[in-house]
Amino acid sequence: MSHANRPGRLSADIRAKARRYEEVAAVGHARRRRRIIAALCAVVVIAGGSGGGLLARSGFLQGAASVTSDARLRPGEVQFAQVLDSALGASDAGPAHVDTESARVASAGSVEVAIARVYEEPLSRAPETDPQRPDGAATVRTARVRFPALDALNRVAPNPPPWQRYAVSVADAGSAPMIAIVIDDLGLNRGRAYRSIELPAPLTLAFMTYAEGLERMAAAATKAGHELMLHVPMQPRSRSYDPGPNVLDAHLPASELERRLDWGLGRFKGFVGINNHMGSGFTASPDGMAYVMRELRARGLLFLDSLTAASTVGPEAARHAGVPYAVRDVFIDNDPNNATLIRAQLAKLEAIAKRRGYAVGIGHPHRATLKVLAKWLPEARRRGIALVPISAIVRHRTGITQAAANTTD
Repeated sequence: MSHANRPGRLSADIRAKARRYEEVAAVGHARRRRRIIAALCAVVVIAGGSGGGLLARSGFLQGAASVTSDARLRPGEVQFAQVLDSALGASDAGPAHVDTESARVASAGSVEVAIARVYEEPLSRAPETDPQRPDGAATVRTARVRFPALDALNRVAPNPPPWQRYAVSVADAGSAPMIAIVIDDLGLNRGRAYRSIELPAPLTLAFMTYAEGLERMAAAATKAGHELMLHVPMQPRSRSYDPGPNVLDAHLPASELERRLDWGLGRFKGFVGINNHMGSGFTASPDGMAYVMRELRARGLLFLDSLTAASTVGPEAARHAGVPYAVRDVFIDNDPNNATLIRAQLAKLEAIAKRRGYAVGIGHPHRATLKVLAKWLPEARRRGIALVPISAIVRHRTGITQAAANTTD
């Protein structure tokens, strides 16, 4: 990096953020981890400028917490997480990227050498298939890894974000295939909502923003061992469908979009994130989804893309903003009265989980769905399926262990 690009003096903001990182890293960690992180933090502060920002966002600092200085790095081995925010040189519009599968990084003999090489690594972009996109659609993205510019260190923060703080703890699935069952549209029919709550836990229950009595139903669901989400109405492609009041519409002015989302996110407490109700139109809007993701990141929430249309930009928007996310694999009750088809869809969900290691199914509180699930859930567990909440799928996808997610000291 050219010396001309480095600032003559480090800003007070950079110094403050570096000190904050040291404080966070020091909480509850072993002495060796503190020494490594503090040393790497000093490298970031000394480097400053865009190069320092690249180092700070690279996640090598986070990886150093669990890698000794003489450990050899292999391609894809480094864990990436949010470290310092955009004050160190990134913007949400253009986060830095680097290919950690390069031979130069892979052959590094130590973390320090790897950091030095990443510092000089040329940026590159390449098309890559996203297994969570429908039909394995190719999307243009950086090879393997992006560096999110976030404002919190989720993995070791003394106060974990809501998507971890309100997550339901489950036993480590080990090598067992994991399935998360999400029940949407809850709250409008209270009888069906409570019958859903009575199903074997842990399910992920997504309550409609505009339902009444949400706090009472949410409390009952939490007591029963289920994980909570907020089901947010979003603009459908066809105006013949009514998603409900306070729908997020890409044609709204920013102030009204902000008001509606803020209203929805304030309806009750204790949820880990949101998923879209309808939304085939809104989820295809880069600007609309970028706004939602900025708000989710600021609030520490995850996003589940219900995948109501193949044109969704939800996963890309979430990656770009550094929002933890997952994507629906199977709708289990497109025909809500056909129990045979519901069972077939659940079998399809199991097949995906066994092949990939995890799968996400979305259903609704229809009579047939609830009846089939009441029987299928214990049977799936006996077949070796690990039934988990959506947060467990997100942790699995992002490489965050439950122990780290539950750390509060």
